[in-house]
Amino acid sequence: MLALTSICILSGCVFPNTSNISITNDKPKLSYKQAVVKQNNASPLTQSIQKIPTVARALSAASAAKDRVAITRSQKELTIQGTGSSGVETKTNDSSEGILVVGVTAQKLLNDNGQTDRSIYLSELGAEIATLESQVAFDQALQQILEAYTSQNHALKIESIITNYVSQFNEREDLVQTAVKAGVLSNSDYLELQSLKNEVLSEQAQSVFQSDSSSSFLKTSLSNNYTQALAELEENFEVKDDIKLSTDGTYQITLLNLNKLQLQTQIKLQEAANSFTTSWHTTASSPKSRGAGSTIFAGITMGLPFKDGGKAKASIVALNKELEVNALDVSSYKEKVSLAQQGLDNFEAFHQKQSSLLNERMRISKDRIDELELKLKAGRVDVSVLAKEILTLARAEIAIERLKHDHITQRLSALAATGQTCQVVNLCDAKNFGHSE
Repeated sequence: MLALTSICILSGCVFPNTSNISITNDKPKLSYKQAVVKQNNASPLTQSIQKIPTVARALSAASAAKDRVAITRSQKELTIQGTGSSGVETKTNDSSEGILVVGVTAQKLLNDNGQTDRSIYLSELGAEIATLESQVAFDQALQQILEAYTSQNHALKIESIITNYVSQFNEREDLVQTAVKAGVLSNSDYLELQSLKNEVLSEQAQSVFQSDSSSSFLKTSLSNNYTQALAELEENFEVKDDIKLSTDGTYQITLLNLNKLQLQTQIKLQEAANSFTTSWHTTASSPKSRGAGSTIFAGITMGLPFKDGGKAKASIVALNKELEVNALDVSSYKEKVSLAQQGLDNFEAFHQKQSSLLNERMRISKDRIDELELKLKAGRVDVSVLAKEILTLARAEIAIERLKHDHITQRLSALAATGQTCQVVNLCDAKNFGHSE
């Protein structure tokens, strides 16, 4: 009874917590809400992306890392352990007696110069990094889906353009064949037209293949939510024209900042590795022999490592080198984003000029077709010239459509450099992407 009473008293005691240390917790803010997304509240597109194996794994890893924090925090709590042993104790050659020894031990950390606090902080940083990495996986998967979506739309438009102009060409082809039979048009000219037509049809076949491939990828990625997710894409897809890239709050810069905090905390841990530690330690045990009283010990246990073979010093040197690498990674990433912005700006200038030229080319081709139609009716030109101009107009419109697609893909790639693809389909909003725990 005395033993149990002693432990209960110890459990209720308030021990001085001298192990609290001042750690600056200037964690950078993330662009997405830091939480594992609750699938039942997410949009169809978000739910589909969460089920992609790479994203699902990252989300599970983030959840596991968050649960591990509680394990690390338990190091500061009071621990109570019971022990028991039974057997025979022999005092002489003639007699022996059976004994039962029961003991209870209680222990609580008092001070370890902040080592446990820093271990807890490292665990929290690890959970935050894992959560951020799950958002990175989400954004990368979204990027692939958007690429497939834009590729499919582009292919369908190219196919539609070619179908339209080939139909116009075919309407004149009978006249071309009649002209050949009448000797007005040479067979060589007719074969040239057929060759030009086949080139256009070859592009149409490539577009069909591109469309089918993109469609297969989308159906696999979006799975059971394909119809709803595709509708969400069609409703929300919008790429802004004026994109200004910044490293502030991006995934990569945030990860690098968190890694820096990890390294700095590990250095502090190593600096305190050989420091003085104290803990409250209490034991209570029943007597070994009849007539003896219970044994109770309550006091402070102290520890002071004298030598670790230079492990802490070597670890600090290595960790400082890793800090230098981290700083170089930050510089490298900022340069990458700067180059991405320059590339985007250069393409915008090219796009503006090229778009103007192609539109002018298309206008000229349309004017020529109108003029050739009149000349054909007046018998002043053969039908082959008109048929050839129709294919020329088709190529001009195809080139314009390809330029539009290149414009979209360039802007998507730029956003991918900063991990902000979510802007394109309005998934950066917390109520669409996830909820804080």
